[in-house]
Amino acid sequence: MALPLKKTLGQLRADLQRRLGFGQSGNAGIVNSPIMDSFLQDAQEQLYPVCDWRELCAVEERDVGVAQQYMDYPADCNVERIQRIAVWDGGEWQQLEEGISLEQRSVDLGNSPLAYERRDQIELWPVPNAIYQVRIEYVRTLGRFTDSNDRCSLPDRDVFLVALSNAKAHYKQQDAANYQAQADALLVRLKAMHRGKTVFTKSTPGYCGSGTAKDRYYGYPR
Repeated sequence: MALPLKKTLGQLRADLQRRLGFGQSGNAGIVNSPIMDSFLQDAQEQLYPVCDWRELCAVEERDVGVAQQYMDYPADCNVERIQRIAVWDGGEWQQLEEGISLEQRSVDLGNSPLAYERRDQIELWPVPNAIYQVRIEYVRTLGRFTDSNDRCSLPDRDVFLVALSNAKAHYKQQDAANYQAQADALLVRLKAMHRGKTVFTKSTPGYCGSGTAKDRYYGYPR
């Protein structure tokens, strides 16, 4: 079942104008539309790096061919937020370690990929000696959010709360502090929910299965 549709920028803009007291302002509401959009866009950008949002977690599986050392990123991939890359080898998924050392580059193992490096493309090591299925798990970039019909990429209630908090402060409305407290509590809750989750970086070696993939670098445990 598909995720429920998020609200559009136009719908959120209208909600924001009403909550700020601009709902009946006629032409004034039209004039302040750009700043309303800015509050909403900034709120989504502010929330995006807080955690790996489930709505934006994606998977792409594809084949790499013999001697195919480089592969393109998925079209909507945030290059900085690749969570895991694995290859199907020997009847199981083997997670690749991130980072290819000069020592590794000096050895041609002639087997399945064991590591990868993020560059302008994804570099695999060793160079594949056969056709392998590769699984890329990543966080998508935010979708377009500039036209009235563009839908929010993140939970619209969270985006709206942060936007409303910022707008209330901007217009110095009396209840601004109340909404700021709610927005701060939201950020604390989101960070707490995701604290301790595994984040895969260059310094985080990892693999799936029995561990034999890591041992195969040079034929013995490292």
